[in-house]
Amino acid sequence: MAGAQKVTRKDRDIEKLIRIIAIERMELLFKLGIEAVKRGDYEYARRYGELIKRISMRTRVKIPKDIKRWICKHCHIIMVPGFNARVRTRRDGKALRVVTRCLSCGWIHRYEFVVRGGGKAERVSRGVKEEKGGRES
Repeated sequence: MAGAQKVTRKDRDIEKLIRIIAIERMELLFKLGIEAVKRGDYEYARRYGELIKRISMRTRVKIPKDIKRWICKHCHIIMVPGFNARVRTRRDGKALRVVTRCLSCGWIHRYEFVVRGGGKAERVSRGVKEEKGGRES
């Protein structure tokens, strides 16, 4: 058991502090990226997006969802609706989806926004019931 080390309270406090600092820096870089896009400095916005990704990977901290959705997964530029991103809503059945298109590289990102008529659990359970009905007949 020479390889196993005991995690002390001090180590956990340091990890928590690193996480807090990393998230603060990601939020700051995101705000700077938005300002850069509004000025027209797309290279700065791309660099800030890359730095956010790098901080996340190096510290092993997830990028907050409200930031992650606005960074293009293809060219890493920070997207701002009306400047370098187009945002549309689309209804597929009961689900409402948000479609975001990066105008720099053309990358399209789709995510589900609202599920009407119950949550995901209800929708999944209905799907299971239909499968059981299909097997019996």
